Amino acid sequence: MPRRRKAKPQQQKPTHLIDTNVLLRYLIGDDPPKAARAAALMNGLEAGLVAAEIPVEVWTETVWTLESYYHVPRAEIAEKLAALLTFAGLRTAPGELLFQALQYYTDSNADFVDCLLAARAQDRNISVYTFDESDFKKLKSAWEKP
Repeated sequence: MPRRRKAKPQQQKPTHLIDTNVLLRYLIGDDPPKAARAAALMNGLEAGLVAAEIPVEVWTETVWTLESYYHVPRAEIAEKLAALLTFAGLRTAPGELLFQALQYYTDSNADFVDCLLAARAQDRNISVYTFDESDFKKLKSAWEKP
């Protein structure tokens, strides 16, 4: 009987979490020393040399800050964040979910969190309990009042 070879364990790259302030320095560049360090990190992430995760909470805070503090247009925010989702070293919530939420965000004036909820509800074929029916009507998402 042939001997089975043990599978070599795949080397895992260490994963870190990325905070909103790093994304903002990378996207806005308003603090040049920090922006340069953020760009170096993001270049490594894009090339797959670094592995990191951007939690959904950070995506949400980034959208809010870009929109409310920096007054970046919605379409530009969606475009910049969608580009990050293509980075080889990025680990995040299902990318398809974020792409859909960014599309809803671009196509409507709904809050980004509502766009995330609508995308997740659609993906799971469930409803959202909400008192904010106007955003969910715009997003054509299943919703109910509690």
